[in-house]
Amino acid sequence: MDKTEDRTICAKCGGYCCKKSGCDYFVSDFESMKIDYLESILDTGRVSIIASFIFDRLPNNKLISVPLLSLRARNINRGEIDLLSFKTTCASLEENGCHFSLEERPSGGSTLVPSSDGLCHSNVDRLKELEKWQPYQSVLRRIVKRRTGMTVDGKIREDVENLFYNVLNKNFDGVAKAELYDVLKNMIPMLMEVYPEEYKKARIRAHNNTPFVLKKTVFNNNNK
Repeated sequence: MDKTEDRTICAKCGGYCCKKSGCDYFVSDFESMKIDYLESILDTGRVSIIASFIFDRLPNNKLISVPLLSLRARNINRGEIDLLSFKTTCASLEENGCHFSLEERPSGGSTLVPSSDGLCHSNVDRLKELEKWQPYQSVLRRIVKRRTGMTVDGKIREDVENLFYNVLNKNFDGVAKAELYDVLKNMIPMLMEVYPEEYKKARIRAHNNTPFVLKKTVFNNNNK
């Protein structure tokens, strides 16, 4: 797997992708998938377990979501178990670039090919790399349980409610505009359909009895 780096190009944009989120780890980044080894990775303080959501509509028209757990470089103000939240700047982004050397860097970042026109692209099929986490769902679920005392479903429901709450209260500090747009337009409508009870709970917490409506004005903030 070819790793690439061009500090000159990345310096010009200031690490746009790093400011949107930490990059994804591939299974091939780790020497072991045993639980003790993966927990030692989390203990470095630079990695989180996250969930990617696969949405599917059943024949009865019910929308469901299936989480696929994996690892990602930890984001600022996010914990070691970060199944669902607004992404923030990678905690390993430093003044002179990434904390990690090119060889140490998560492959989701090191396989990104920088482009001076801003159209950076990956030199691997990222979806296929994500699917390689499928055999290790059991061990990641065990870690979530050990670290939070909650099942993956319970933790996701907690995170979904908190995401709704932050949207209703426009708590977008540290969230890039691109991330904000992605979540509000593409994620929130589906989450509202799959998790209506969590949405109701968030509205009660927010003292907001009006349904969330996506408006252009939500993007008129200081997020970059």
